[in-house]
Amino acid sequence: MSGFMSSTTAMKIFEVQAKEPDVDKLRKHSFTPTPGPDGKRIGWVGLGDPLDLDFSFGIDFGRFLAFSLRIDERKPSGAAIKIRLAEAIREEAAAHGGKVSGKRKKELKEAITATVTSRADFIPSLVDCIWDVDVQRLYVSTASESVLVILLELFHKTFGVTPAPISPKADMAEIFAKAFQESISVDGGTEVSANGYSVTLATPEQQENKAHVVVVNNQSAVATALEEGLRITKMALLAVDGERETAFSLADDLALSGLKLPKGEKGDDADATFLLKAEACAHAAHIVENLSK
Repeated sequence: MSGFMSSTTAMKIFEVQAKEPDVDKLRKHSFTPTPGPDGKRIGWVGLGDPLDLDFSFGIDFGRFLAFSLRIDERKPSGAAIKIRLAEAIREEAAAHGGKVSGKRKKELKEAITATVTSRADFIPSLVDCIWDVDVQRLYVSTASESVLVILLELFHKTFGVTPAPISPKADMAEIFAKAFQESISVDGGTEVSANGYSVTLATPEQQENKAHVVVVNNQSAVATALEEGLRITKMALLAVDGERETAFSLADDLALSGLKLPKGEKGDDADATFLLKAEACAHAAHIVENLSK
């Protein structure tokens, strides 16, 4: 199981300028089996459970609101499309003297894709959300742009506000380079440093167009790359505050991946485990925001 109730998760942090959200609005926009105009079935469900249409897990946990977005999408078999297209082109060629234009091939592919898609099963996916009401932040367990577009649109439809992704105020490549060389003190005592030497590097030009990056997990190789003018665009970090350690990878757009979440104590109920993990998400978000100032 992925998401905020698992041991590791991705996380994107958003600012939400809203007071006293009405949790009943979630139920009005809960998951429905009726596909929308785009062919997808979407809606809110209980945290981490695609079948929890009644939000039996709960929504309101005081400081935190918890729920998930369920997206059901038909995903056709690429192999089925490929072989049916080959058969259709062969038949067209036989009927037209062995020739099939590029335009006709495109038309055939679109028609076959639509037919195969319409007969494919719906594949469900979940994205967890934790709304940290006290600090007006929304934590989302994905950094997928296509999924976030759907989620933010439904969030606005549900609550009347659109979450805005937090963005760095500092040059993150410089922050990463400093963390690689020494620890950085943030928030009055938390020390953030490289967690191993797992980084993603790019030239300034490559960083700008998000292309041609290279992943390195070697201290001397990273040091040499930095000397040659490459910049770190993503880095594994470890934040230490006393006995509390928080490990995650951070990208220069402040998207987290591999955020390690604590396990609940043996015998803890689901609510207690959720609060433990929600606090860990909030703590990681607080570190990231302070680090990127």
